[in-house]
Amino acid sequence: MGTLTVGARTSGLVRLITRLHPELHDLFDPHGPLLMSSVTRAAEAGDTVETALNPQPLPPRDALLLAVRQTVKGVAEAAIVADQIGRDAGETLHEVGDDLCPPPPHSKIPWPRRWPGPWPPGEPYPIDIDPEFMTPAVQATAGLAFQAYADGVADPKLSAAFGELADRLCETALSNGVSG
Repeated sequence: MGTLTVGARTSGLVRLITRLHPELHDLFDPHGPLLMSSVTRAAEAGDTVETALNPQPLPPRDALLLAVRQTVKGVAEAAIVADQIGRDAGETLHEVGDDLCPPPPHSKIPWPRRWPGPWPPGEPYPIDIDPEFMTPAVQATAGLAFQAYADGVADPKLSAAFGELADRLCETALSNGVSG
């Protein structure tokens, strides 16, 4: 058995912690969480955030978490389809890694170019979202979600590609977020 990557070790720790706090599983598993808040459930079912909260908008951090989870799911599905039609899924995942792991400082939260961002283009970030502070959190959340795909995919090559991206995101998050 090979050495576990940062993403795999962290994912293992999260699984242990969720034995005491199962609701934490919702933060990282983008393809079938055990427990979901009604807001997240409604939003993922296609209801607008406003109707789910009767008509209050989601708090910015919750909206960002939901956007990260939905984007990871979209990227993972695109990589799986690419692999199924004979393309290199690693290319897509590497490109997303480049987009999500730019060098600091972060004047805006990094986001994959080919996926919709967490807020409409041109709108300012909500006042309680500091890109420098939130970027490592986005990277860590995405890293753990991609690790869930690496752990769940049976194809070794595809699993390795997801694992490499997860490890890169987790390493970058830790190096960017240690002082924060």
